[in-house]
Amino acid sequence: MQPNKVMALSLNVKGLNSPQKRRVLFRDLRRKHVDIAFLQETRIPRQDSHRLRDPRFSQVFSSCALNKQNGVAILIHRNCLFTKHDVHTDIAGRYVILSGTLGTRPVTLVNVYAPNIPDKHFWDALQADLDRHASGEILMCGDFNAVPCPAVDRSRPSANQTPTVGSRQDVLFGSFLNQRALIDVWRVSHPSTKDFTFYSNPHGSYSRIDNILISPSLLPWVTAASIGVISWSDHANVVMELGLPDCSPAWNWRLGSHTLQDAGLVRELEGELEAYFRDNVTGDISFSTVWAAHKAVMRGEIIKKVSYRKRLKLQRVLELQHTLRAQELEHKTTPSQEGFDRLQGTRHALNRLLLDDVAKAMTWSKRRFYESANKMDTLLARQIRPRPPVTRITSLKDSAGRPIKSPQNIKRTFTDYYSSLYNHSPLHSPPTASHLTDINSFLSSVDLPKLSSTQGLALAKDFTLEEISEAIASLKPNKAPGPDGYTARYYKTFFPILGPHLVTLFNAVKAGNPFPSDSLLASLVVLPKPGKNLSDPSGYRPISLLNLDVKIYAKVLATRLNPLLPSIIHPDQVGFIQGRQAYENTRRAAGAIWHLEKEGQPSLLLSLDAEKAFDRIEWPFLFTLLEHMSFPPEFCSAVRALYHNPRADVSIPGSQAAPFSIHNGTRQGCPLSPLLFALTLEPLLTHIRSSPDIKGMTVQDSSFKVSAYADDVLLTLTSPESSLMATSTLLSRFSAVSGFRVNLAK
Repeated sequence: MQPNKVMALSLNVKGLNSPQKRRVLFRDLRRKHVDIAFLQETRIPRQDSHRLRDPRFSQVFSSCALNKQNGVAILIHRNCLFTKHDVHTDIAGRYVILSGTLGTRPVTLVNVYAPNIPDKHFWDALQADLDRHASGEILMCGDFNAVPCPAVDRSRPSANQTPTVGSRQDVLFGSFLNQRALIDVWRVSHPSTKDFTFYSNPHGSYSRIDNILISPSLLPWVTAASIGVISWSDHANVVMELGLPDCSPAWNWRLGSHTLQDAGLVRELEGELEAYFRDNVTGDISFSTVWAAHKAVMRGEIIKKVSYRKRLKLQRVLELQHTLRAQELEHKTTPSQEGFDRLQGTRHALNRLLLDDVAKAMTWSKRRFYESANKMDTLLARQIRPRPPVTRITSLKDSAGRPIKSPQNIKRTFTDYYSSLYNHSPLHSPPTASHLTDINSFLSSVDLPKLSSTQGLALAKDFTLEEISEAIASLKPNKAPGPDGYTARYYKTFFPILGPHLVTLFNAVKAGNPFPSDSLLASLVVLPKPGKNLSDPSGYRPISLLNLDVKIYAKVLATRLNPLLPSIIHPDQVGFIQGRQAYENTRRAAGAIWHLEKEGQPSLLLSLDAEKAFDRIEWPFLFTLLEHMSFPPEFCSAVRALYHNPRADVSIPGSQAAPFSIHNGTRQGCPLSPLLFALTLEPLLTHIRSSPDIKGMTVQDSSFKVSAYADDVLLTLTSPESSLMATSTLLSRFSAVSGFRVNLAK
């Protein structure tokens, strides 16, 4: 999908029960960048309507007959901003009426395959169903088996023949057009041109029976309309381009998963990388600037080289299509048997080329399925995994309860919500002197564990090539990348070149030179929470996608910190701590319930549900805590680099980028984030354990008060009234200095 443009294609496919033909179709749609495809004469029986599924076309609406005849389908690309409201089909598989919104415009998409004999009942039924089900502007495509104007839309076998007279079907079609006040897009765009979409071999004549019809109000938005060539089907496709606002796609460049499987391309990119760093690492500018610029340079090189390879691969196809177009125009203008034979020869050569390419791809697919037929591996997992639902957000409500439908306004609502969440205490960013005093007072009032000097040295050392190599090796290659589009496969493939430069970059960052500002930008993808109010931003779960260079940096820090946490985090906390399992606290809770029931002691098991636990932690508290626990300044500086003006941009299809700054919370998607959160929660848990006013369960002179799995905290309290009061006071103090807040609504 191109920016602010919607590409609609109509084509009579003459049957799609053949897997090879379906593969040719979807390749053709991808090559033409089609957003909405209207297919006629699919001939797919109703029980097999699932055959039109394709990962790129996430919405499929079809009308199928019981047997292999008729059949129409509307396929909508996953990036097209269309939202379905209602769909109506006829029982004979002749048409489908789909109402919804395209961007923010109410539209009705209609796909028609009309009978090839005059049938007034069909046109009356279509008219009646449109009256009942159509809303907004109409975009109708189809094979109407009739022409709007017989004099110019049908050819004559020879120049000596009299002009074509309209058939009964043409009259019915013309009457339908007049009653619905629909406009023939191609004819308006080419008022003096003769072109056709179908050739009747028995009659030796051409006709333009495939059309795209629209409401007059849509006409100003039409930017192009064209007729293709008759190639693998016996009809030519008709294409229309709409330039609609609010329909820009959710497109960010992303390194394709198969791009780096081309050994020749990898060798070329290796040469470009080596030349770039050789020419630009001169010491005149900061290395972080050199690193940021390398991403832009390599992105351009990859796009250029991949595009060239695609053109090279399609060169023969494009040559044949160009020749076919020229021969078709010649035959339409001056029909002759010799010209028709040349035309058919070119058409067969093109079809053979397309089918041979598809046959090779399907052979590899069959081989893969055969080899994995009886294996429980990734292929099986992908086949049985439920298909994720379409999660596009089509409407929200603002603070006043008014509906919002524009993608830009939806994004603005989410941005306001998350910018408030990630800046919940503006007076603490940067912190005031009194706030820092309160933090130090809270942390000094309890005996916190501290790192040894040996442990501190392990955290403070410079980054090494071996550490970075291990971090990159642990990355999953097909995970979604951050805003820069570079996947783990890029770093894995070019590690021999990139590795030494990453060492230089990371050590410079640790020494106090910040990351490039764009490196700390994250894409925020929002997914609906089951059972929540989806008209409110709080009903969605934000998933943060970080750039891979930042994740590698954080992964090295996390790998260093992870083995040290068991020595400074109490065994009560089992979440994200190396060597500890969740079942340990589950068994402890079950044992506590059994013991308290046995003793008959007044007691209370209190579960604390933290509100946006990871997102609310305040950075002044985090970094002051690291100092109190004797973390070396070098490690603190390395962590601070991850929180030096980070930003996020909510990813909403159809909207423009609008990043906002983050001022609190551990970074979601960061390998270091859960470890830092465990550290920030430890002062609270230590206060609870050491407080004489909070009574816990006692077994053989040992007191058990706390069980925690990350932010899920379970308190085992005795003397409930006094213990609850002391716990509430402590939680208020901790919330004031750290940002942690218990969700009392739950």
